[in-house]
Amino acid sequence: MKTSSALPFAAVAAALSLAPSAFAETGGLADPKFEQKLDALWDGAAKTFYSPKTNLFYTAPVDKMPSPEEIAEYKPLKKNGDPNYMGGGTGIEDCSMLCGIMLVGLCDKYELTGDAETAEWARRIARGLMLADTVHGDPGFVARGVSPADGKSVYPETSRDQYTHNIHGLWTYFHSKIASDAEKAEIAKIFGEVAEKMKREIRPDTDPPYTYRLHKGVPDKRGVAKMHDVHPHEAARLGMLYAAAYDATKDKKYLNWYNSIYKDIAEGSAKFIGMGEPYYKHLVPAYSVAQMNASLQLVRDVEPNAARKIQLSQIMDAISGFIDKYPVYRVSDKGVRDASEIMWGQMLAKGYKLSAARREILERNVMKVGPRDPYGIYMAFSAYWRARLDEARGK
Repeated sequence: MKTSSALPFAAVAAALSLAPSAFAETGGLADPKFEQKLDALWDGAAKTFYSPKTNLFYTAPVDKMPSPEEIAEYKPLKKNGDPNYMGGGTGIEDCSMLCGIMLVGLCDKYELTGDAETAEWARRIARGLMLADTVHGDPGFVARGVSPADGKSVYPETSRDQYTHNIHGLWTYFHSKIASDAEKAEIAKIFGEVAEKMKREIRPDTDPPYTYRLHKGVPDKRGVAKMHDVHPHEAARLGMLYAAAYDATKDKKYLNWYNSIYKDIAEGSAKFIGMGEPYYKHLVPAYSVAQMNASLQLVRDVEPNAARKIQLSQIMDAISGFIDKYPVYRVSDKGVRDASEIMWGQMLAKGYKLSAARREILERNVMKVGPRDPYGIYMAFSAYWRARLDEARGK
């Protein structure tokens, strides 16, 4: 049965009128001062927040991390004395999420510059993400990060967020000119294991329902492992994992799994527009904008059906245009990290282009971010190089 390319979702169709259609040219992003500033910040972050043992960047100095023994005991404990299953506040808790975005930024930079050092950094971070996916010996589990002390200890709780950017980053690297055949084979194996885990474990009888199993069987007290019957901004997360596995392995089993939930992906994502303000204000922070469009970009690019591909592109364009206009996401009111994540996510939509005003905000944020703000550094770097690549492509 052929799928119509017309969007059946009234809210999205209406919101397309919000998408930017004409933009003033500034050309300011090519000013060498921005790249020089980011290079200096990267060098400083590499000395403070990067571990050559794990090939991961962290959000706290690597010499300030919990010991492997503390990680094994889920310490530091939370203020109420509960186990810290996710490693919150340690600097380990967001490696997969942040390094996934950074890897995309490096691939964007390499596509534009062909720089050998950039390629080497991309290889390192790809290895770090693959380490987070394999070091624990639990196939399909994507760890938040890995201890820089022993290069193997992990916290047992992880989330949709970590899966989204870890897989999206490795998928981007898989399709770059940097990845070797051996690396592609390893990535394909990881993607297959992730898909198998999801197919096996996402069931209505889990607790909570439709959640994957966390490492060591620890409980999902926060509902961060739920992959089905989710909010609109999470609707493509499960589908992206099946699509990535199909794309890397060409095993049509994964394509069939993806096809079986395509309606949930498209219709669910389209519902993002038209929700009430409490939803955007309390459930969809800036980083969720980045995750939503990263997952949609992957399924859009892998989708073999031309009509569906158009449909997904229209949904992404509409969402990015809506984000431009909605007050909750006004980037002029955000800090460096949040503004950069929002704009990075928007730029993944093919029909979206940063306005002159937004590009000026990105320029200011690059110059404003300081060496002690790892989140800001990582996100400004990635948003900057996505914007530079878009300009070079004439977008």
